Amino acid sequence: MTPAATVLVCAIQLLGRNPESFPRIELLAARPPHASLNAEAFVDPRISTIYVLTTSEVFRAAQAKGHCGSTEPLRKLASILIHEEWHVLHGSDEGGAYAAQLTTVAMLSRPDSALYNSVRRAMVTVLEKQRTARTNVVAMR
Repeated sequence: MTPAATVLVCAIQLLGRNPESFPRIELLAARPPHASLNAEAFVDPRISTIYVLTTSEVFRAAQAKGHCGSTEPLRKLASILIHEEWHVLHGSDEGGAYAAQLTTVAMLSRPDSALYNSVRRAMVTVLEKQRTARTNVVAMR
């Protein structure tokens, strides 16, 4: 197993699950042009596949910590997998995906942890951008 695949398996095991319980996951060493600059992972809903960017800061940090240490980067990566799995199973709604991710972070650490707060801030930012975009579309009509 490659070091990148080992990191992925460690994150999944941290969730108390096995890799077969997830939709298909592919590791990517390069960000595709259509992926957001801030993306650490994304889905292709047409083929129910989660793509994890091995060049993201969180993935590199998880890799640097060694084999399956219960570290903050592995917790974040595990929560990202849950976020993306939610998209595969339920669609593009970011509110639902972030709710699943925050629940996972609370389960893996504490609801007052730095990780929880950073995911919550990301959720607020993303949802606010979506609201602004919808408002602008309605105003243009």
